[in-house]
Amino acid sequence: MMYKFGKIIFFFILFLIFGLTIVFSICPSLLVYIYRGDDEKTIWVETKYFPIKKNIFSTNYLIAPNVEWSPNGTYFSFYDYVRLEWATKEWALKIINARTFRIKTIFIGDYKTSEYKWIDNENVRVYEDAGSGVRIYRDININVPEPFIATDHASPEYWTPEKTF
Repeated sequence: MMYKFGKIIFFFILFLIFGLTIVFSICPSLLVYIYRGDDEKTIWVETKYFPIKKNIFSTNYLIAPNVEWSPNGTYFSFYDYVRLEWATKEWALKIINARTFRIKTIFIGDYKTSEYKWIDNENVRVYEDAGSGVRIYRDININVPEPFIATDHASPEYWTPEKTF
């Protein structure tokens, strides 16, 4: 009798681990929280069902409050204040692959950089302020080999004006 109970427990645990692995490979956001820390300089990952918490990114400056998941829950994005030169290249849009926890910079913008939003699972729309009440945007694929640097591509043909009605 004890042998059968032990076998049932073993297969239940095996099934649970296998199931969680499949769920994590399909949609990591169902199993982990990724969020900006209270100090506004760190990104943390925490499991939803186990008491595991780990710092996966730190900066000396600031992480903007708008942090969000991709629509399919596989990637997590945030702005990091990098300030490479005065008034140029200040914000870097970084993407975390939640399956591997690899961090990739896809966009570096200047002080005119404003918000961003996910368009689909592989494209992010980055907005910049182009003057009084005018915003322009550029769609960036997260698979770019190197970051798009906005101040180096400031001409209008690279950006699309946002239409307001």
